[in-house]
Amino acid sequence: MSTQDTLSLYAAVVEITDQMLDAAKQHDWQRLALLEAECAERVKSASLTVCEDPLMEPEQKMKVAHIKKILDADRQIRNIIDPWMVKLSDLLSNNAANRQMFDTYKQLIRPGR
Repeated sequence: MSTQDTLSLYAAVVEITDQMLDAAKQHDWQRLALLEAECAERVKSASLTVCEDPLMEPEQKMKVAHIKKILDADRQIRNIIDPWMVKLSDLLSNNAANRQMFDTYKQLIRPGR
């Protein structure tokens, strides 16, 4: 992989993570999941390829800048998702507790069934 290919790959991941952040801000979970899968594929591709030439200082700085943007978007996405995941977990827990209570009540009302 050439230096330009490497930088283009990182730039593509930046673009995808920006789109992921936009989807998270809009609470568009389906779009976020699709973009996350695409992002994971790009990251996997990056980890499997080796740059043929060592990056010179300007290219290295650009790569680091891309990585910082990716990490910043990831942090912002997690700040949006984490509270939502807690609410979802609470909802599911409450649902399970309600179902268990209903089943117990039903057995008390209709013993032997």
